[in-house]
Amino acid sequence: MSSQAPPAAGSVSKIECKATVGGKGEGTISFYRHLAPVTVNAILRTLPSNSRVNLQPSMVCLFTDLRVGVEKPRTQFARGDVAFLPSGGLICVFLGSARSDRPLNLVGKVESGMEVFDTITRGDVVGLALVEPMVT
Repeated sequence: MSSQAPPAAGSVSKIECKATVGGKGEGTISFYRHLAPVTVNAILRTLPSNSRVNLQPSMVCLFTDLRVGVEKPRTQFARGDVAFLPSGGLICVFLGSARSDRPLNLVGKVESGMEVFDTITRGDVVGLALVEPMVT
């Protein structure tokens, strides 16, 4: 078990991350712990990270070294959904409505910058980093 404290946030469940695509822009992804707590916590422990992209029909896939099992699996997704594919260790951003043959763990949603994901090409690098909460 990790001794690292969870990131501070305005919400216990919602954690915002910045996704930066080299030379193309950035977007915001919100991860939601209540959707798949074990998977989301495993992803958050790896941040910040940089990942190469692989394109699949209607989704952008980010390679990770994560090994997490199936958790609250789903096979139907909408544009902007973010899910984790346990069998491949991939974080997937859906570019349109899609049905998967393999179960994925829904972990979040693209909150802004979806147009940046639409311009991604195979081999681009996406950086994910926590958005620091505003101190008031």
